[in-house]
Amino acid sequence: MKWPTWSIASGEPGDFLPIFIGCIILFMSVPAFVLLLVMPDRNSGVIGIPLLVWLGIGIIIGVIFVIHGLRICSFPGSWLYRITHGRIFTK
Repeated sequence: MKWPTWSIASGEPGDFLPIFIGCIILFMSVPAFVLLLVMPDRNSGVIGIPLLVWLGIGIIIGVIFVIHGLRICSFPGSWLYRITHGRIFTK
């Protein structure tokens, strides 16, 4: 029996699913990270640092998803395409 393959991005131009997933992850991680960093609770001493680490990892994963989605959605020759593919100074 052949199992169906599942991928987050099909690689076709215009596939916006990685951007959508990245924005959701960032929407969940960034506010909690900033709130815990700016106004920590008095009783969050033990869980505060590990929670900051997990939220920071979530922010990194969300940014990676957004950048991957921008790479898929950008058109060759555009400014965004050159930045996401590492070809900033070439024509």
